[in-house]
Amino acid sequence: MHKSIKLYNRQQVYQLDQLAMTEDGFSSKQLMGQAAMAVWHSIQRRWPDIKRVIMLAGCGNNGGDAFALASILKKAGLAVELLSVGDLSGQSDEAREFRESWEQQGGLTQPWQGTCPDCDLIVDGLLGIGLDRQLDENWISMIEVINKMNAVRVSIDIPSGLNADSGIAMPVAIIADLTVTFIGRKAGCFVADGPDYCGEIDFDALGLSGASAAKLPAFCKLLDTYNITLPAVRKNNSYKNQFGHVLVIGGGQSMSGAVRLAGMAALRCGAGLVSLCVHPANVIAAASHHAELMVSDWNALDDTLKLATVIVVGPGLGQSPAAQQILIKLIDIDKPMVIDADALQTQFLNSLSLKNCVITPHPGEAARLLQLTSQQVQQDRIVSLQKLNKLWPAVSVLKGAGSLVGKQNKIVKLCLHGHAGMATAGMGDVLSGMIAAYLAQGLTTLKAAQSGVLVHALAAEYFAREQDASSLIASDVIERVSLVVRDIRHLQRD
Repeated sequence: MHKSIKLYNRQQVYQLDQLAMTEDGFSSKQLMGQAAMAVWHSIQRRWPDIKRVIMLAGCGNNGGDAFALASILKKAGLAVELLSVGDLSGQSDEAREFRESWEQQGGLTQPWQGTCPDCDLIVDGLLGIGLDRQLDENWISMIEVINKMNAVRVSIDIPSGLNADSGIAMPVAIIADLTVTFIGRKAGCFVADGPDYCGEIDFDALGLSGASAAKLPAFCKLLDTYNITLPAVRKNNSYKNQFGHVLVIGGGQSMSGAVRLAGMAALRCGAGLVSLCVHPANVIAAASHHAELMVSDWNALDDTLKLATVIVVGPGLGQSPAAQQILIKLIDIDKPMVIDADALQTQFLNSLSLKNCVITPHPGEAARLLQLTSQQVQQDRIVSLQKLNKLWPAVSVLKGAGSLVGKQNKIVKLCLHGHAGMATAGMGDVLSGMIAAYLAQGLTTLKAAQSGVLVHALAAEYFAREQDASSLIASDVIERVSLVVRDIRHLQRD
């Protein structure tokens, strides 16, 4: 079994750095030199014809890496111009040694003067992972100048200006083509704005041993095809009732589309039976599109609930008094439940035991539940998910770019797959149906949510390999689920 890739927050990376020295015997200077060499190797692999380099060095250890790299590039015959920012008299001993080595080679250290000379490559060794405040006008101006340059940009460890924990620009950051990061992968490179600023990411542990890294729990882990669970391959002698009956409750007046999407997604993901329970005015509309879906109206809810093994509530439900009565009825139902959209109400969640529930808010819904703004939720998505997990013992899925899955006392999982074309109507309804189908086939709430999130994102990527990503609609994901699941089964079998 492949191990999930671990992500760390800023403080954990500092701890890993210390472990590399205390447990694995590296000096701080050795680590700095190895980091510089790792960046050089990454540059060589991608851009072997680079000739002229502008090196940007700050006064911290990120700048020390830049001075070490400047010497390597100069020895390799490249034309290197080094521009420094900040008071170099405060450098660490190691960073100062690399600066002195650079200058002994004949390298010049010149202060940043507001402009960047023409070059093939700009290396960003300015701020590193320690940034936890908004940048001032001088820094903002400098980063904007760098981002406008017609040159390849490579960031050392993390793009300057990017928060290493939240992945938010503070308020701007270097837009790198490549980020070479060390010791531990920083969560901020992978969440929120991180992928947009980091470009391609290379990782080098700099010799940190697996035993040393294992001393720290991950802040977050990546979802991948080797570490999700799919329902078992079916025996020939199977029948539909073995694979659960998913009931999708919603479809308020004039809103039948959401339940249909959730229902079809549940069928495509293997649910044996799927029923829709909709507003009486929507029964004909809901029943006329897919013969495989059974449809009833809200007046028949009591009877339908008896047949269901898993419930999805919320898609297109609305906020009418009748919709509120449905939620009240569900409070005493002890069946696995996926709670989405209009059902994501604090009072309803507080009334449920939630031990077998999955909640699937997008940032706006999470903001309402947490009494925050959407912007505050997005400013630190991992922390926002952890707050949801503290409030309610359900599995929480925080949807969006880099969807997150978490549960109390479990490590958060991050999905890096998918694309911006998924920002379209009905995508969350499809996900709810997929998760419910996996619950119906016996997966735990956590495994069902993780598998649903990853398969959903990979199906969207499958579409983007065939057509323009921005043309994606929710039903396109449903149509490609079977292809993704087939590929994952092959990978896991191999």
